[in-house]
Amino acid sequence: MKTLLERAKGSALDITAGWKDPVATVTLFLPHTAQIRYLSFEHNIWKDIQRFSEVNSGPLPLLRTLIISAVDEWDLHLPNVMTPPSLPLFTSAINLKEFVLHSERLPFVHHFVFPNLTTFELSAKPAGEGFRALQLLDFLEASPMLRTVHMKVIGNILLEGVPRGKVVVLPDVEAFSLIVDDGGPGYEIAAHVSCPSARHKSFILERDVPSATLQDMFVFPASALWSTIVRQYTKSPVEQITLAITFSRDPPISCFITFQSSDATILRLGFQINESDDEEEEFQMSFEEIHYQVFHQASRTIRDHPLLEDVKCLSIDHSILVVNSDHFPRFSEDVEGLFKSVGSLEQLTAFGCDLNLYFGPLPESPESHTLTALPPIRKLAIAHPLYKRNKELCMEAIVGIAKSRHALGIPFEHIAVRMEKLPKVMAERLGPWVGTAECQEEMEPDYGY
Repeated sequence: MKTLLERAKGSALDITAGWKDPVATVTLFLPHTAQIRYLSFEHNIWKDIQRFSEVNSGPLPLLRTLIISAVDEWDLHLPNVMTPPSLPLFTSAINLKEFVLHSERLPFVHHFVFPNLTTFELSAKPAGEGFRALQLLDFLEASPMLRTVHMKVIGNILLEGVPRGKVVVLPDVEAFSLIVDDGGPGYEIAAHVSCPSARHKSFILERDVPSATLQDMFVFPASALWSTIVRQYTKSPVEQITLAITFSRDPPISCFITFQSSDATILRLGFQINESDDEEEEFQMSFEEIHYQVFHQASRTIRDHPLLEDVKCLSIDHSILVVNSDHFPRFSEDVEGLFKSVGSLEQLTAFGCDLNLYFGPLPESPESHTLTALPPIRKLAIAHPLYKRNKELCMEAIVGIAKSRHALGIPFEHIAVRMEKLPKVMAERLGPWVGTAECQEEMEPDYGY
């Protein structure tokens, strides 16, 4: 190593430090600190990263990229804890442009200050301790030159100490993404960061929710907070909204809502139900009740979107469950509210949906089930619909939908139908009631049940 460094003379150095490097090796770089251009720590413990910073504390004028992948202590004789480094680290890297930090447990972002940083990437798994949001907000605030920011936090985010109205404005950021996975109420951190000039923005929230608490909590942001997040992230009209509710055995139900704007901004909210075997019997909900609570919370969140009236495309994937007639009144109330909230649609896509729920009243529907008229829709796309699990009744219902719209004087310009064992005459039957009928036979997806 010493020989190689001598041969490098005054050339810029790219260094990768892996695992536990001996102190003697680390000290070899001391005469060459000013030549380091790229520095990467691969699976190092914080103690060794701190040692490198302390030993090579001289000027780092050429350092442009710093990558840190920090792990727990691997010595079985040491406690499995993260030892905080001393403050601060790599202070002489005044020209650093790119900082990538991947850390198990706590990321210690407050131990770094890079005033000329332009790219920041964070991936943290704070585990049980939780990650203090104030540390991250202070780091961002101290990095006014940022252009690209990508952050992912898997675990608890703690908001203690963050002033209610605090917003860190990153005026020059062009690309921004924040992913919060199972972060509890810590997703509120999204409302404390603003990137007014960003061309590409995304906020993704994913959570695991115990079924016993689903009825007593709102898993998505409350209306006021959701409105704040939307207005900070979404400047252009919402072009497409996708609601996907899927059913399986483990977890029994998952739900994802995606909002996409014309400027490529993406807001994605999702959660999955986590049923516990040791939940007390009196707190357990029936599957039908869980299904309703999921649908109710998802439809409410869509309705709360401030720019909903500008949406062009609405896609609903509600496969694969027919709603029990006993639950129709509550379900239909949410569907009615959803369709009342949107304006004219370029396209409505229904994949695996119960036609009776979204387009009723249909033949053999409960008499009490009545929906308000659908909003104006240019194109209706129906794929693998559900209607009493009877193909003939399904096709009759689709024709009935087209016929009723035609009778109201607002016919669909285009209807596209995709389903298994689709009769060849389906397009012909739809012909008198729509501008264009596109029918395609295809195999129903294998849901793995």
